[in-house]
Formats: sequence, structure tokens, C-alpha cells
Amino acid sequence: MKVGPILKKIIYSSFFLAGFPAILIILFLPPLGTKSRLIVEPVDKISSTNVYEDLNSDTISEVIRSGKGLPYYHILVMDNDMRVYDQWNLPDSIDLNMSDFFFGNFDHDRYKEIYIFTYKEDSLFLNINEFFDPEGIKSDHIFITKIRVINKKVTSIIWPAGFYDTNGDGKDELFFSIQTGFGVEPRRIYSFDIVHRELKSSQQTGVISQFPKMVDVDGDGRPEIFGLMGASGNSKIWFPFSDWSTWLMVFNDSLRFKFPPIEFPGLTNLLEIFSYTNREFKGYIVSHTTGSADTSVIKPRIMFFSLEGKKIRERLFSDLALDRYTHLAVLKNNNRDRVYLLGKKLLELNDQLVVINRVNSPFNSPLSYYYMVDIDFDGEDELVLYSGSEGKLVIYNAALQKIAETKLKGTEHIFRFSHYSSREHENKIFLNAGGGYGYFLTLKSNSYYYLGYMAYPGIYFLFFFFIVLIKRINTLQVVQKESLNRRLVTLQLQGIKSQLDPHFTFNTLNSIASLIYLEDRQLAYDYMNKFTQLLRGLINDADRIYRSLGEELEFVTTYLELEKLRFGDKFNYEIIIGENVNQREQVPKLVLHTFAENAIKHGIMSRAEGGILKIKAEKDKDYLVLSVEDNGIGREKAEGQSTSTGKGLRLTGEFYDILNQINKRPIQHFIIDLHDEKGKPLGTRVEVWVPVD
Repeated sequence: MKVGPILKKIIYSSFFLAGFPAILIILFLPPLGTKSRLIVEPVDKISSTNVYEDLNSDTISEVIRSGKGLPYYHILVMDNDMRVYDQWNLPDSIDLNMSDFFFGNFDHDRYKEIYIFTYKEDSLFLNINEFFDPEGIKSDHIFITKIRVINKKVTSIIWPAGFYDTNGDGKDELFFSIQTGFGVEPRRIYSFDIVHRELKSSQQTGVISQFPKMVDVDGDGRPEIFGLMGASGNSKIWFPFSDWSTWLMVFNDSLRFKFPPIEFPGLTNLLEIFSYTNREFKGYIVSHTTGSADTSVIKPRIMFFSLEGKKIRERLFSDLALDRYTHLAVLKNNNRDRVYLLGKKLLELNDQLVVINRVNSPFNSPLSYYYMVDIDFDGEDELVLYSGSEGKLVIYNAALQKIAETKLKGTEHIFRFSHYSSREHENKIFLNAGGGYGYFLTLKSNSYYYLGYMAYPGIYFLFFFFIVLIKRINTLQVVQKESLNRRLVTLQLQGIKSQLDPHFTFNTLNSIASLIYLEDRQLAYDYMNKFTQLLRGLINDADRIYRSLGEELEFVTTYLELEKLRFGDKFNYEIIIGENVNQREQVPKLVLHTFAENAIKHGIMSRAEGGILKIKAEKDKDYLVLSVEDNGIGREKAEGQSTSTGKGLRLTGEFYDILNQINKRPIQHFIIDLHDEKGKPLGTRVEVWVPVD
């Protein structure tokens, strides 16, 4: 057997044909579900400051919230069942836009402290409470510095950075930064010695440092401090490191620069700074974005810097098809740092800034916030993305695989995540989304995840059965069409046979012979010519279903002339063509002849005085109306006198029925009995409505 037919058989098989569309759809199909199932438990009517923290190391979380009573602001500590342990009243004002409470353990014992900054007029105060330790520290109203207040509104924000023992006394210092709007004082990094009540600060600059981090980047056991650096353009007074530019600044634990700050000129610039350690490289990865309309401002980009502040490499966001609405994130995974750019696409880059992983953003709108949270308690953070406009939260692992997605209401404020541990040691993440919205999040393995892969063979077999069905329908249509064609051919042959009726033929030939006998040779020749023309028309059009109206009229006229030869003045005929009738319109073959023949044979010839036959062709909208009318004895009387089987009419009706299975619009024919006012038969009219374009 040849290879060609075998290959052709395989290619045209349903199994093979179903593979192409199935593979294309599977390639572009989004992930079918996630390996993990996120259980979201809404919490009703929570305070916007609710957070969970284990303050006494008993593995059970306490609930902490801040609020305002009369006359004091307070911090409230409760158990899992929201029963109050105690309330810490504060002498000064709390502004959650200035500072929320946070936690630390500066003395490294089993009890954590609660920290919160308060203010009175333009003075900033630190408050500390080691809540569950009777002998622990409890200090209120520790003066820190002056802050900026405009129209009785605080314009400063305090960002906690972390804790570190800089002087080796076994007690950590608290590190934090102060950001001030509409002014440059104070804009510094601070450390506060809790034991000796000593405050240190970095030098005064115009730069805003938000979300400060403390990371041992160079591996010397001491932290470096850096944050989100911004240029606000609030001050026209010159300061070192003006706020009309942003600056790459990294501080040591003595709050001195690790290397000379690096300027990025232009208003509204932002620098996101992360530490980066991978293989032999240690340093910083920095993303630069700007909202400025100034085209001379440096374009958004991502950069690597060494520990000494030397730029190693960079890449423009535009080269990666990203815009300025892009965020930088770094996750620690398997003891190595992984770099991500989160924008219109979610990209993972290697240390050469080459894209090694790419997925579409789960949002149609710009990303509102992103967080790095250990949702599944495996010791490594996941990427948590949120769109406020879409109300959707999505979680990705380090490989940029979507592990959970949910609809979730929140505010446009920054979310706060905390670890909830119950008395039964049930671990959950508590998400305070602001605005009274709170949720417990639990990430569990999705037992039904792999069932989702059944969709892939399902897609294939869906196409397979669809193709089989189409083939079967096509086969049935072909068989039906062939059957109709065979029936049409049969009807055509039967129609020709019925028109070549022996009586008609012999009578016509006898009439011609009589003319020859009477020596009217010219008339005999004319009628013989008409007879042969009639026969030629029948034979030549044997394979045609349609012919033009003109041809049909010519054929029926020839037939009527021959009939007049036989019957003389026994009948007359009249053919009327409407003005708007196009004789090139296609009509079914013999559409007039059959009814004309019946009218003469059964209607007119039964009259003693003969009759008249009228044939009309008229246009009615998108139909051609053909009528054959006689003034004969009528169908009812003719049926009593005739021995005809009506085969011609049955063939015509069946012929039209078959054509109507093919045509978009049906051919219709009506037989109308004509009567006078007294009900006496006046003849018969047949109408055939043929659709035309």
C-alpha cells in the first residue's frame, strides 16, 4: 500500500482534525483553577485598627486596636473571644494617618511591647507598653521631635523600620523615619535608645523616605537602612539633597551614608529600593518611576547597584513593554532572591535583567497595592496583589503561578496583615482592609485541582464529536442532495414521457398527414417544423430544471399552435405579459405547459361550443405570478367525464415539493375554481408563484 493514501486517511480523520483547534485553545487557555483554595471568612464590624499579635508568647494571638474615648485615646488588648484584658490610656492625640501602633521586643524576653507615636500641638511623642510583663517597660509621652502641623492638621508620617542593638548593651534601639509634607523638617532617619532615652538622627535632607527596611545587605552582621525615596518639590529653600530630585540613599546603623547619595533629577520621581543577594553578587536593585510631564526627566527603568553605589546594569521599562505604573518586588525563595516587575505584565527577571518568566496581569486596571506575605505559613512569602477598582485579590507564588484569587471589598488605604493563632492552634492570616472590612484568610490545598486537567481531554473530545457530527450531517446532506437530484432526474424523464403522450403525437402526425393529403404542403411543413421544435425543446432541455420565462412561453406557444391544428376553432388562446416582467427570469421547466394541457383536455374540449385559454405573466413584489385560466366546464364536472389518472399534476406537485427543499423561498401553486354569482362553474384558473431575486 502506498504512503500517500495512508497519510491522507490520517490527515482527514476526525481524531487528527480535532487536534488542531483543541491544541490552540489549550495553549491560550488560562490556568484551570489553582492548586490551593483560599478560604475567606469575613469579619463583621471590625475597627479599622484591629490587628492580631501574640504579645506573651503563649502561641495564642491577642486582638489589639486603638480608639478614642472620653477624654483619652487608648489601646485596647483583648483575647480571641474579644474579651478585654486591659486598656492603655494615652495622654496625647492619636492620628492613624500619622502613625499606627506596631510591635517589638527590644529586650529579647518573652513579652512583646506595643509602640505608638502620639502628638500634642507640634510635638511628637513615643509611647511604649510591655503589656503582659508586670515589670516590663511602660513609658508614655517620650518627646521625640517637633513635627509639621498646618491648620491643626499633622502633615508628618512616621514609618517604623525595625530594631537593632547598635551599642552592644543587649537592648535594641528603635529605628524609624519621619516623612513631612509641605516642608522639609523633619525628614530624617532616627534611632532611639529606649534604655537611655537617647535619640539620634541622620543629617537633614530634603528627601522623603517611606516604608524603611533594615537588612544586612553586605553580610557584616549589621543592618543597612533604606526605603522608598521620593521627590515632592515642597521646598524652594536649598537643602543638601534637594527634594526637587530623588536620591538613592543607604544608611548604616549609625545613620551615616554607606556611599554618597546618587541623584535622579526631576519632580515626582520615585525610587523603590530592595536588597539583592544571589550567588556571588550582593547589592541593591532599584526601580525608578516618575509621574512628571517633563520629557527631560530620566525614563523609568530598573537598575542594579553594588554595595558601594556603583551602577552595574540597567534596563528601561519601555524595553519590557511596561509603563510607569510598575512596581518592583523581591521575594526570598529557596535561599535566593527573585526579582519581579508588577505592571501590565508580571515579569520575573534574572540578575542580568533578562525576563525569565512572564504572565498577564490578573487585572484590567492598574495594580492598587502589592504585599509580600507568608499566606501558607511555609516560611516564605507569597505575592499578594490587590485592585481596588475591581475589588479583586490575587495570590502568586515565587514561580508566578496563581495560587488563589477572590473578590474582596476594601478601601484604597494600605492593607494590614497579621497572624491569627487560636487556642486550638489554628493558624490564619487576618487582613484588615480598612473601612470596617476584615477577613480571615486560610490557604489550603485544593483536592480537586488535578480534576481540572480533565478539561483538556474534554476540549479535545468536544471538538472530536463536533467534527464527527459535522461529517455525519454533511454526509446526510450529500446523500439527501443526491437523492433529490436522482428524484428530479426521474421526474424530468417522467415529465418528458408524459408530454410525449402517444395520443397527442399520433393526433398531431395525423393532422399533418391530412394537410399533406389535402396538398397544403406549406402549412404541413410549418406544422411539422413546430412539432419538431417541440420535440427538440423537450429533448434538449431534458437535463435542465429551470429555463427562462421567454423559453417557457415559446414552448407553450408552440404546443398551443399544434393543438389548434388538431381542434381548429374549437378553442383560442391569449398570452398576456405584464409591463414589468423580465422574460429572462428563470422558471421551472414546463411550469405552464402541464396546466395548459390539462385546461384544453379536461376543461375546454368538453364544451360543445369550445372555449378560450388565457395565460398571464405578472410581477408581484419579489414573485413572478404565472396563471393559466380557461372557461371550461370546471373540475368537478370534468372529473365525472374524464378517464385521466391526473399523473401530470401529481408529477408537477412532487416536482415543486422537491425544488422547495432546495430553494430558500418556496414555489407555490393554487388551483382556483371559477363560478358565477349563482354558483355555476365558469372554468378553472391555476396560479404558480415563482420567487425571483
